[in-house]
Amino acid sequence: MKKLLVAIIGLLLLPTEGFSQDWQSVIMLNSRSGYTSNTYLNPFLSEWDRSADVGYLMVSPMGQLGMSSDRFSSDLTAGVVYEPFFDDRDAWSGAFALMGARYRVADRISLGAEGGISRFSTFLERDLYWVQPVLSWSPSPFTQLRFKAGSSFRKLSGGDSEMNEMEQEQSTQRFDSYTFELETWPNFRWQFRSSLFGNLDDPAANIGLRASADYWATRSLQLSLSSGLERYQFQIFTENGGGGGPPGGGPPGGGPPGGDGTQVLDEADRLVRAGAGASYQVNRNVALSLQGDYLNYYSTVTGESTGDFHVSAGVRLSYFPRMGGRGKADVEWRQNDTQAVILNLKHSDDGQLYILGDFNDWDHPGVPLSRQSSNRYAAQLSLSSGVYEYKILLISGSEETWIDFSDETYTVPDGFGGENGLIFID
Repeated sequence: MKKLLVAIIGLLLLPTEGFSQDWQSVIMLNSRSGYTSNTYLNPFLSEWDRSADVGYLMVSPMGQLGMSSDRFSSDLTAGVVYEPFFDDRDAWSGAFALMGARYRVADRISLGAEGGISRFSTFLERDLYWVQPVLSWSPSPFTQLRFKAGSSFRKLSGGDSEMNEMEQEQSTQRFDSYTFELETWPNFRWQFRSSLFGNLDDPAANIGLRASADYWATRSLQLSLSSGLERYQFQIFTENGGGGGPPGGGPPGGGPPGGDGTQVLDEADRLVRAGAGASYQVNRNVALSLQGDYLNYYSTVTGESTGDFHVSAGVRLSYFPRMGGRGKADVEWRQNDTQAVILNLKHSDDGQLYILGDFNDWDHPGVPLSRQSSNRYAAQLSLSSGVYEYKILLISGSEETWIDFSDETYTVPDGFGGENGLIFID
C-alpha cells in the first residue's frame, strides 16, 4: 500500500509544461544521470530496494498536447522511460500517460478530472492506473487551493515463477486516496507549494505532507528546496504479547495466528525527506538541472533508523511545434475599488513574462507576471483613470520576444507593423 501511494504521488508530480488557448504542444527529451543508495528515491519508479547502491542513466522522451478555449482546457502527456544501471542488473523501462481536463465554472472556481496509466518493467512488471475528480479554488490571483480524491490500482506480475494464485490476487491493490494542495506566489521571485495526502478508508493510518519553495534568482536560474514527512501504519500479531512480526503487516495472508494469547499491535514506518535543486534555462530549448535528496526511514517495530541519498544531474531539450493559435496571449483585465488592476493572461511558452507600457513609461523589461497554473499568469497594477497601451514580453534565457495578442484582445497598431494591447480604466 505504501509503495502504491508513493508511486501515484510521484507520477502526479512529474514536471509539466504550460499550455495556452486553442492547440499547443511541446516535445521533450529528458536525460539524467546520478547515484542512489535506494531506488525508492527514483523520480519515476519509487520501488524500495536498498541493495541498489549504484549509479544510473535515465532517458525519457515525452510529448505534451493541450487545448483550451474560453473556460475549458485539457492536456495529455505521454512518454517512455529507459533506465540502465552501472552494474550487471537489468535496465528498467516503461511508458506512461497522464490526462487532465478542467472547466472554470466561476472566476475563482474550476472543476475537472485527472487520470493516468503506466507500465514499468523492473524486477517485476508493474501496472498503475488511476482517476480522480479535482476541485480548484483561487482566493486571489496568486494563490490556488486544490482538492483531489479518487481510486488507484496497482498490479504486480512476473518475478518469482513459483508465485501461487492467492499471491497473484494479493498483488493487485486498490487505494482510495485524497490530496489537498496549496500553491501561492508571494511575489514574482518566490513560489511555495504544499500537499497533504492520505487514505480515504483510514485517513490517520497512511498520511503524508510535502512542501517546497522555489526561488528565481535570475531570469534563468531557479533554486528549490523540498521536504516531506510520511507515515504508513500497519498491524502485526504476536503470541502471548511476545516476539515481533515482520515489517509491512504481519504474516502471509494477513490473518492472526491461532491461540488465546494473540495480541494485535499497531506499528508504523516513518519517512522524512529533504531535497535541494537548481535549474538553469540556457535558452528556450535547453535547460540544465542538479538535484540532491535525502531520505530517513524509521521502523517502530525494530527501532531501526537508516538514511539514503540520491544525487543527479540532467539536461532537458524542448521543441515547440506550432499548432493553431499557440504563441498568442489572451488577456483579461479586472478592476477593483482601489484602482488596483489585475491582469489575467493565458499563454504557453517557457520563460518569464513581463508587461510594459504607458503606465511605466515603457521601462524595459517591465512588471513580471506570476504563473498561477499550467497556462495562466497574473500581475497586479495600480493605475489611475485613463487609456493605456501595453505589450507582453517573453524572456527565455538570452532571447526576448514580443507576444502576439489573440483576436479577443483590444489592440491598436504600434507604428512598427505590430500591435499594442489597449486597456480602459474608469
